[in-house]
Amino acid sequence: MSLKSRGNLDPPAAFNVPAVVLLLTGLIVAVHIVRAVVPVGWDAWLVRVFAFTPLRYDPALAGSTTWPGGYAADIAGFLTCFFVQYDPGTLMINGAALLILGSAVAWRFGTWRFLAFTGLCTIIGSLACLLVYWGNGVAMVGAGGGLSGLFAASIHFLFKGGSAMSAFRVAGGGAFRKPAWTLRDALADQNVRIWLAVFAFITAWNALSPFILTASQGVPSWPANIGGFLAGLFLFRFFDRQPRLRRVV
Repeated sequence: MSLKSRGNLDPPAAFNVPAVVLLLTGLIVAVHIVRAVVPVGWDAWLVRVFAFTPLRYDPALAGSTTWPGGYAADIAGFLTCFFVQYDPGTLMINGAALLILGSAVAWRFGTWRFLAFTGLCTIIGSLACLLVYWGNGVAMVGAGGGLSGLFAASIHFLFKGGSAMSAFRVAGGGAFRKPAWTLRDALADQNVRIWLAVFAFITAWNALSPFILTASQGVPSWPANIGGFLAGLFLFRFFDRQPRLRRVV
């Protein structure tokens, strides 16, 4: 049995993850580890700098309140909240979602379009939180906006041909570059409808949990999920460079 050169060997399907997705996942894990080991005061400062806090943007407080990070954090907070996770459970769920959805979209879009797409969905998710929670002083964290946008993008192509997981058994990105469905055709697919129902349930639970769980802390980030998802649906066609299927009547 002959051996191929290292450069010609296909990567194992279990590691069918682009480097940019591994980098983002590593960053959110690293940020959480840093927050876990630094003193409580430092952790609170990190959250106030990198999380998204709607109260920062209340003009009534302009000049009377000094926020850590200054104007740079005011702008970056719309995006950097992606890297700050609420707790270890959220970190594991969001990390897994990023590895799956992020890999599919990154293989299809390429590194820079993937980063721009994820960033825009995260920012629009933060804007949705700003509108719903205007004047709220609680710091909002999590990758919900960006991940919801990635999910919205994935329904155009990831579920084609049956199980979405079958694409991950193919090394490289070829399995993710099939012609995209139209949104109408995607919504007609049973697998897509099932996952949309799961997404709707998760978002609804996120919105209602404070009223159900009296011990719930923090502010639900469901506006980020909805904002990011709608952004992903709208932006997909502008970032996708693969061919699209024509509607068959």
